[in-house]
Amino acid sequence: MDEGRNGLRKKGTPGMAEQYSEIITGDKPIIDTLRPLIASRVMCKMEIPRTDESWITLLLEIRNIGNTYHLLLDTSAGFEAALSMFSDREVSLEFKEKGGVPCRFKTRIVACNPRGILAELPKVIYRIQRRRYFRVEGPSGMEITFLAEPSTERKMAKVKDYSAGGVAFFMETEWKLNVGDCLGDVHLNIPEGEGVISFQISQAAIRRTEPESSYSGKGLCAIEFIEISAQTRDKIFSHISSKHRVGIQRTKT
Repeated sequence: MDEGRNGLRKKGTPGMAEQYSEIITGDKPIIDTLRPLIASRVMCKMEIPRTDESWITLLLEIRNIGNTYHLLLDTSAGFEAALSMFSDREVSLEFKEKGGVPCRFKTRIVACNPRGILAELPKVIYRIQRRRYFRVEGPSGMEITFLAEPSTERKMAKVKDYSAGGVAFFMETEWKLNVGDCLGDVHLNIPEGEGVISFQISQAAIRRTEPESSYSGKGLCAIEFIEISAQTRDKIFSHISSKHRVGIQRTKT
């Protein structure tokens, strides 16, 4: 999607087909699902259904008003004016849980003011079965190093994009890397301030290769992490999430 002014985003090419793998209902299960998102300030995409209008927002808190639970959402510039054109005042929100599993729900907006957007607690949350981890573009200077059997020479490459589930990197034309090959002792090195954050993955498998492109002058190789500790995966996911939150805050200022 292309993001415009005031956080408004326009829909791009539709993604892969979705399948609902789990349905969450009942006030307590829904509140238990949403509370960790509020505590960790996970970003959400809010859309007016069947339109091209969407925003980035945060879940701020759950409120009990007149013995009925409501959600308080972060304000978004231009949202109230756009919503006023639709009598049903319905919106859909999508977020990713820890581990990158996408979820979606619909709700009705009750009120908008400068302090937040008040919405009804959703009746149903759908966990969506599709790519488990979202990818982000690798920052300038990010590198991956690895061992590709039978060679004992460590290879190094620039990262195109990455997630908690895998990496795409630019490969030299003389490297003989094929789909299904395993890479060992993988290191991701991400510039951070004056230093570098490193993550180590025991083993990865090549899932896709692409020929040399005019853009990079190099081929592209996409790998999936197949032997990685839960702690390392969680750290990569947290690192990506924190970077996205910073980017969203800058967009909204």
